[in-house]
Amino acid sequence: MSADAPLPHRSPPPRRARARLWLYRALAVLAGPVLALACLESALRLAHYGRDFRFLVPDDKPGYCRTNPDFASWFLPSHFDLRPLNFRVARVKPANTLRIVVLGESAAQGVPAPEFGFASQLRAQLRSRYPGKAIEVLNTGIVAVNSHVVYQIAREMAGLSPDLFVVYAGNNEVVGPYGPGCAYLSEMPPLWVIRLSVIVKATRTGQLLASIAAGLSRGGAHDLEWRGMSMFANNAVRGDDPRLEAVYRNFEANLRDIVAAARSGGAKVILCTPACNVRDCAPFLSLHRPDLAPADREAWTRAFERGRLSWLMGENEKGRSLLAQALRIDPQYADASYMLGPLELAAGEVAQARRHLADALHGDGLRFRPDPRINAAVRSVAAGADSGVRLLDAALLLGSDPASTEPPAGSSLFLEHVHLDWQGNFRLGRAAAEAAEALAFGSGSGSWLDAGGCAAAVGFTSYERYGELLHLQSIIQNPPFTNQVTYCQQQGAFASALVSARELAKSPEALAEARRVLDAAVVADPESPDLARLRAGVLDAIGDLAGALGELRRGQTLVPRDYGLAAQEAIVLSRMGRFDEAQSLLDGLWAGCPEKDRATLAPGFADLFSRSRRFDAGRRFLSSEIARAPGERRLRVLLARLDHYAGDDAAARADFRAALAADPSDEEALEGLVALLDPMDSRGEVAALTFAAARTQPRNPSNNLRAAILLDRKGDDAGASGYLLAAERSGPVSAAVEIRLARSLIRQHRPSEALLHLAEARGLAATENNARAKASAEQAIAQLRAQEP
Repeated sequence: MSADAPLPHRSPPPRRARARLWLYRALAVLAGPVLALACLESALRLAHYGRDFRFLVPDDKPGYCRTNPDFASWFLPSHFDLRPLNFRVARVKPANTLRIVVLGESAAQGVPAPEFGFASQLRAQLRSRYPGKAIEVLNTGIVAVNSHVVYQIAREMAGLSPDLFVVYAGNNEVVGPYGPGCAYLSEMPPLWVIRLSVIVKATRTGQLLASIAAGLSRGGAHDLEWRGMSMFANNAVRGDDPRLEAVYRNFEANLRDIVAAARSGGAKVILCTPACNVRDCAPFLSLHRPDLAPADREAWTRAFERGRLSWLMGENEKGRSLLAQALRIDPQYADASYMLGPLELAAGEVAQARRHLADALHGDGLRFRPDPRINAAVRSVAAGADSGVRLLDAALLLGSDPASTEPPAGSSLFLEHVHLDWQGNFRLGRAAAEAAEALAFGSGSGSWLDAGGCAAAVGFTSYERYGELLHLQSIIQNPPFTNQVTYCQQQGAFASALVSARELAKSPEALAEARRVLDAAVVADPESPDLARLRAGVLDAIGDLAGALGELRRGQTLVPRDYGLAAQEAIVLSRMGRFDEAQSLLDGLWAGCPEKDRATLAPGFADLFSRSRRFDAGRRFLSSEIARAPGERRLRVLLARLDHYAGDDAAARADFRAALAADPSDEEALEGLVALLDPMDSRGEVAALTFAAARTQPRNPSNNLRAAILLDRKGDDAGASGYLLAAERSGPVSAAVEIRLARSLIRQHRPSEALLHLAEARGLAATENNARAKASAEQAIAQLRAQEP
């Protein structure tokens, strides 16, 4: 062909070829940034930057993995330090083993005592039913999470060859991560965006970018302190909030994917509807309908307050009429529906009672309990799944669903709003065990355990009941429980129950029974770390320190490294006078202890220095730790306590003052300082501290009562009644306090308010078995009612 000959005609490349060409060009453009990100990710990993967010990480024991203390930081601020339960599991399931994974939130975990929760009872039931099998129940429940987190756990646990998943979730869909009521992460992007962001955060590069963004921003989740349910008290979500539709959709989608993950791993699945306390848990926040006119509001207030008084006084028919009138004016106000529930039950109107209790649940502005739409989603997923999935309708079984034929769920099954008491855990654990047999394991040769047999198997006794209630106390004395119309009466009843449980736990008979039960339980189940820890506590209580030490050490062989158990071991060694051993143990642990676990070991050091009278060494240690971690409030209080034990109260007072200066909300520091000032008759400083703390510690019941007494001595009725009201809403008060408050209100010409507090006093007096206070309250009520127009 000559140089000037025309070029041959070429037809355009086919469409598929053009598409490939564009794809290659796009990949070429992306190759650079992708390669750069890959190099950055590799470099960060080599530098050990960031956290591993897998649920399970390698354990020190070869062939095993353990729960990751950092896992929850994938979704929650890391300084919340919320963790899974501490356990290890073999990577390869041993022969002749039934492996069960329990998924869920705090109710699935078993708060406040996981060792007695339904997961532990499920294991005990199956051990009895299948005596020839090894039963593993891996409880993956975590406080404050929801289905977005549970889905990630399910995907990972499916790789461990489980036989069965038990899913008990749905309580935290609104208040958990990405829910509209979440206090730290309330954005609600589409589900695919949520999952993509989770994947990105799992990378070291994503964590680096998040850290940079947090450093550039001011405030936000990284400044929040974990305060349990109280930190959500300002995040109201109405029952008709349009964002709830996305919550229900996401929950159902997550649940379907949890089932798919489990089935892909060869496991069968039990889906449980979550149950809750509808009868004895009043709404946490009642909201008026937005369009309530001022005249209607005034009429509503009259009817509601009079109805509430009748409700408190036991005047059922009058209360029904007045509260129904209030509800007609404002059907959305949850408290009115709630109070009508038990009144209708007392009248024998069970269907009406269920309707009112369901309306109260739906209208609660703080959505810590699952509503019927959550349970409908669980039923829908179970109905659409294959034969390897079974529904356990716990809401129907326990009586919290409007369609249930059981009595409305209350305090006989629940400790507060969603956490099950012993009987509730027993019924759910037994039902889950029976469902597991029917779905996955076939008929066993053994028998099912009754409640007594199950209690013996897991070590639950009257001695342990006191510890369970003590843990619960820290939950229910804070918001949002303080908002409940039943708060005063329930706190009074709880305080009485706590005193009774404490006295019973201290009795020689209870201790002897606890030892007998735990001795037998440990023989029958020597591989249970929970039983080892429980038995160590009982042996310690009866004075068998050598036995307690042995159980603590044995227990530590059954779990991954546990700094709490190690600190207990050091304290027992110190109590035995084996100070050098305690020092050596603590020093060895301290050297490799993660930052977040050092506070767990610090009490062991403080106890050692106090008992061995090595006060100077203790001061140096705690002072250096305070300098290193100035935000760790507990260290300053420990230093003050150490100085007090050393007999240097001047130094102790200075330490407590320093603790208060660093954190004015530190109740322990305030009360410690006041206790050291009172014997010196430093009333001027006590008063100044009290009134200053009233602003920084409004939830401190001791300080509120102290402020009320100081103002009462000055004849300041208005000020004293204000602090008495604050005391009533910050902890248990007696009938005598309520009567005193009512008398102060009478002197201020506030008779309607006084009547309500006299009615509260009447109820508390009955709980306290205080006939004199009851008679005094009734006399004052009669006098006030006689003066009514």
